[in-house]
Amino acid sequence: MSIKIASINVNGLRNVKKRTLVFNWIVLQNIDLVCLQETHCTQDQTWLWSKEWKEYGGGESFWNCGTNESRGVGILLNKDFTLSFDVSMIDDKGRMQIGEFKTNTAVYHIFNLYTPNKGSERKLFFENLKNFKNELYSDDGTDHYNIFLGDFKLDRSPSHQKDD
Repeated sequence: MSIKIASINVNGLRNVKKRTLVFNWIVLQNIDLVCLQETHCTQDQTWLWSKEWKEYGGGESFWNCGTNESRGVGILLNKDFTLSFDVSMIDDKGRMQIGEFKTNTAVYHIFNLYTPNKGSERKLFFENLKNFKNELYSDDGTDHYNIFLGDFKLDRSPSHQKDD
């Protein structure tokens, strides 16, 4: 079994033309699971965006909103994605979603992350991420795998700051 996964910083999806282009491009790529960052979604928009995603040929979608000008993450599934998928955890800032799907032999945890710009806040973000680890695993002998996707701000300049 193979699953095609992608991660895209969309730098806002509030513009309907841009959203149409992004959704259509993802469908044409036949990607099974896409993590989006910097969606700029608000809760009152997600029903429309979910509806549009399906109209363009997608399947289920899951959103964690920031504001209409910053943050926000989303996970889009291909309409042919047959595995059971659920988002088990989100933060209250629109920077994180943790979802999972299961196969016959393993559980895969998808971490969709949009980390803070400031180095000290980013460091704290990753330190707090460790706290979720124990909540994700069960003792039933099943293998668990973590897949981290997102915008980690690794291209920030200057790099290697003391607080980063």
